[in-house]
Amino acid sequence: MGAFSLPELYCDYLFMLCFSYFIDNLQKDFWKTNPLTETYYQINSNSLLTWQQARRSCQQQNAELLSIANPHEEIDLGFSAKLWTGLVRRLDSSWEWTEGSPLRYLNWAPGNPSVELIKMCGTFQGRNGKWENVACNQKLGYICQKRNSSTVDNSSTPVKCPGEWVAYAGHCYRIYRTPKIWKQAQSSCRKEDGDLTSIHNVEEYSFIVSQLGYKPDDELWIGLNDFRHQMYFEWSDGTPVTYTKWHQRQPTHTPNKADCIVMNGEDGFWADSSCERKLSYICKRKPLAEESGEAEVTYPGCQKGWMKHGFYCYSIGELPATFSEAKRICEENKAHLATVIDRYEQAFLTSVIGYKPVKYFWIGLSDMEEQGTFRWAGGDPVIFTHWNMGMPGSEPGCVAMRTGTSAGLWDILNCEEKNLFLCKQLVEGATPPPPLTTPPLPSCPDEWQSIPQSSFCFKVGREKMQTWFGARDFCRAIGGDLACVHSEEEQKLISSLNKDYRHKSYWMGLNALDSDGGFTWCDGSPVNFQKWANGEPNNYDGNEKCGVFYGYNDMKWNDIFCEHMQDYVCQIKKGASLKPEPTSTFDYEYIVSEDDWIIYNHKEYYFSKEAMPMEKARDYCKKNGGDLAIIESESERTFLWKYTFYRDRGNNFFIGLTVSLDKTFRWVDGTTANYVAWAPNEPNFANNDENCVVMYVQTGTWNDLNCGKVEFFICERLNSTVRPSISPTVPPPKGGCPEDWLQFDNKCFKAFGLDENYTLTWHAARNNCISFGGNLATISKKENQAFLMSLLKNTATDAWIGLNDINQEHVYLWTDGSPVYYTNWAKGSRSYYSKDDCVYMKKNPIEQAGKWKDEDCKASKSYICQRNTDPKLKSSQAVVPMFGFNNYGDDRYAVINYKMNWEEAQKNCKDQYADLASILDPYVEAYLWLQILKHGEPVWIGLNSNMTRGLYMWSDRRRSRYHNWASGEPNKNAACAYLDLDGFWKTTSCNESFLSLCKQSDELIPTESPQLPGKCPEPKHGRSWIPFRGHCYYVHTTSEVSWPDASMMCIQMGASLVSIEDPAEMNFLLLYLSPLASDFRKFWIGLFKNIEGEWMWTDRSVVEFVNWEKGEPTTIYDEHCVDMDISSGAWRNYYCSVDHNFICKIPKTSKREAAVSSSHSRGVMIVTLIFLLLAGTGLIVYFFYKRRHEQTTVTASFGNAIYCGSPDPGTRESKCLVTNMEENEQAMV
Repeated sequence: MGAFSLPELYCDYLFMLCFSYFIDNLQKDFWKTNPLTETYYQINSNSLLTWQQARRSCQQQNAELLSIANPHEEIDLGFSAKLWTGLVRRLDSSWEWTEGSPLRYLNWAPGNPSVELIKMCGTFQGRNGKWENVACNQKLGYICQKRNSSTVDNSSTPVKCPGEWVAYAGHCYRIYRTPKIWKQAQSSCRKEDGDLTSIHNVEEYSFIVSQLGYKPDDELWIGLNDFRHQMYFEWSDGTPVTYTKWHQRQPTHTPNKADCIVMNGEDGFWADSSCERKLSYICKRKPLAEESGEAEVTYPGCQKGWMKHGFYCYSIGELPATFSEAKRICEENKAHLATVIDRYEQAFLTSVIGYKPVKYFWIGLSDMEEQGTFRWAGGDPVIFTHWNMGMPGSEPGCVAMRTGTSAGLWDILNCEEKNLFLCKQLVEGATPPPPLTTPPLPSCPDEWQSIPQSSFCFKVGREKMQTWFGARDFCRAIGGDLACVHSEEEQKLISSLNKDYRHKSYWMGLNALDSDGGFTWCDGSPVNFQKWANGEPNNYDGNEKCGVFYGYNDMKWNDIFCEHMQDYVCQIKKGASLKPEPTSTFDYEYIVSEDDWIIYNHKEYYFSKEAMPMEKARDYCKKNGGDLAIIESESERTFLWKYTFYRDRGNNFFIGLTVSLDKTFRWVDGTTANYVAWAPNEPNFANNDENCVVMYVQTGTWNDLNCGKVEFFICERLNSTVRPSISPTVPPPKGGCPEDWLQFDNKCFKAFGLDENYTLTWHAARNNCISFGGNLATISKKENQAFLMSLLKNTATDAWIGLNDINQEHVYLWTDGSPVYYTNWAKGSRSYYSKDDCVYMKKNPIEQAGKWKDEDCKASKSYICQRNTDPKLKSSQAVVPMFGFNNYGDDRYAVINYKMNWEEAQKNCKDQYADLASILDPYVEAYLWLQILKHGEPVWIGLNSNMTRGLYMWSDRRRSRYHNWASGEPNKNAACAYLDLDGFWKTTSCNESFLSLCKQSDELIPTESPQLPGKCPEPKHGRSWIPFRGHCYYVHTTSEVSWPDASMMCIQMGASLVSIEDPAEMNFLLLYLSPLASDFRKFWIGLFKNIEGEWMWTDRSVVEFVNWEKGEPTTIYDEHCVDMDISSGAWRNYYCSVDHNFICKIPKTSKREAAVSSSHSRGVMIVTLIFLLLAGTGLIVYFFYKRRHEQTTVTASFGNAIYCGSPDPGTRESKCLVTNMEENEQAMV
């Protein structure tokens, strides 16, 4: 039968949108039929799920995991996949099939089943059909099975049996106490017209245990045997095998030595045994004759119609009732709702109700008086519980007993539901056994704690963390068990033990390891009290089966994965003697090599002491003769996990498993991953960029993650006395790129979305890149960034790149798994509160082109793809000549390859009809920087403040707001600028010798605005003014103030907040403010809205030019003032009380006017103030009221941030672009 896969059939329990109707309709297409058994099978070999997930997937299709009840049901898959079956081990018995089929046939592989407690789930080997047991959290394929449903009629007419035989469900039963070997016992039964008993369901089993006189120390032959076929069990009476109840580790499958089956022990479970032993036995026969009519069975001491068991009589309510109604009806009959005190009473009640055609019967248990504490309605102590799967849970309610396939198990229901019920009363005249008297309890051992009401002492174990199984075994080894809690008082005691360790959690004895049962305490005590944290238990993904005290939540309870490493709480009975603690929790023997590798079995391992991305980790392993670890078995994984946990707690480790884009797994050596140990819900292929795997140190399970994350790692090499030589680093294969793709190093790149109609969202863009065999571009170094600028220049919009933080907020990783070695963030990116997850390269404004910013991934943008070079293609990397002029854009550039000072370099360029280069945007910058890297030397560029009267302006008279100064530059004591090898501009003495960069351009020099005569105020208190046309400007950056305060500070200088009359003035401001954009952003300007809603300048200029930001101005109340973003020049109206830096503006004065300018200007400003008040702004009133209580003198100790005007030249180096000057400079138009 061929393999196929239907991964979509697994439906998470949170999203129960399943397609059973679809499966039913297409059964012939997706299900195969075994012609011998007429059973349907569905083989999902590629859908890797945990055992619980696989079972849920089958159940969602009205099926179950495969059960194999006889050799005819074996499947030959024709391939060697290991697949889940429905075989599961219960803690209280042995192996069972989840579908309910009997375990009558065994086909274990050699060495199986393993006795390791974590290996509780069964698998099927497709090639040979053998079975193995493994940990249930592994992710494997699976087989679903759908049998033809058949209804068994268990109703029976009342029958008559011989004396001393007991009737049940149409048959008669008797225990014979004369010991016989199995064959003799069978002959004895057959002489009575019967046979050794067969047992076909839980009801019949419960009847034998509870009503036939079975004793806890009995060992009785039953009819099951494997005489005819080894490991294929049959009933001696020839009836079909439909039910089994094996002991733990039974049957032992010892060929020809243990062919007969006994029922023994307190629970009456089954075990194989030598047939030659002489034992008592149980016979079963047909009745003498059927009774006519309704046979009336009466029991002494019980009312008519009631049944008897032990000292009590029982009755089934005739009509459905609510819990409280049922309680009242029982009490009216001098009884009470049934209590259950032990397994035998439970078995009796199961045999009574199991065949009934209703679903539930009320018993007397509930937690309605106190949620979480269960009490019997009659006040009896709760000493036994028998919960169904997922019970008792966190919801309060009343308890009912199930019938049918879950017969006898307890569920919690809404107390207002109507169900039949069980009443119980003492047999008339009987004296119940006296309650157990509790002698005075002895004290606890040293360092153990208890309370008077408890029979146990408790202690927290913090020495070495353990799995749940390890913690349980440790507590049992010292004479106790994991803590089991039965009251609020015990819970409070345990909570007090954690007062200094609130961040920790601790194993308790609670578990739900029985696949079909509910929560149980590992010491077998009843689950009659619970204290779950909010939202717990949730059995997340079907893998949380063990309970912890949750330290973060006042030691309330939580269910988690049993293989977590946790501290734990042990209990020991008061008066019991403590046994010595086990000497070690790490029982593996290993050797440490001379170079600190761990030698274990045939391999050597190195556990890194430094975290690094996966590609670097692998390089390290290879340099030491190995590679990342390949884990081939459960025992190997356990060793590595335990070693890392106990020696390097807290770190996860890269292993050598890789995940390809088609979601297949391979080890780094190319071998198939036949063994995996995924953590719950892993691999999740999050964002489709998790291609590497780590082992969780807490659980030893595996998680896929982005290869660029920095993690510790495990290397492996074969155990050898001769150390392998270090493998040489293999250079990446050379090759070329397809047509239309550009090559850089060993990658090919292409920009998409050159037309805005072809832009895409981030995910759609990545999918398109993947379709070419690549991914969105990764930028691993500054050279990469510079190269991609040439592609960005041609895109219609900003361009997506592969960086994102989709998987973990604020942790940015490349989607192809490359390490993050380089970033180029724009200012204001990666806000802590931002939910934008995807990263793009900015295209505008041009000064910030190439900078990275985060954005909503659903936005449509251009994008850049990358792919590996193709070895079959010839290299297509463009070769730019190192000498002579080369075209870029509309200009031509040349690197002069001999050294000169700046003036010589400029003259040399002039001689070639060029100038030292002006760099006007990031695109040109990137191109030129890549060229000078080939020369390995810095180059002069066309900035020399000595030649432009203190300004750093391009010598070819071109103007641009773009600049790329290094940190701390420009230095006012060094006039000439060069482009350094790190890509930044720096200043030095003009007499230094560098290579030079010449530029030829046919572009016309921009026309400059005319200048007006006049003079700016003298520098005062470090305050400097910048001239432009007929005005002077002061930029305040030493403190942020409100708009009214900014306006008054300008007035006190005889100026006003700046008015901007046309684009030329705007460009002038932005040109000189652009160096500040990395440190400052918003500046107040003089525009405001008066009471009439009109926009006005504070200096009464006419509002003829505006530059509102998109969506501005808004009509929000109280947004009456305007600020300007100096990175874009855009304006917005905003609240006047917000603090910003600001710009002042004052008209130039002639020399004759200078003497009186100060007093005159102040008078003009007072008139302006009066005008503003009359205009009704009310803004300056606030200022005067505030200043009435403050000193009115303003100390102008702040300088113009873009003007060098220190009275003591050489004492200050700062980011300043202008020196003291009288003449005006022209702005870019």
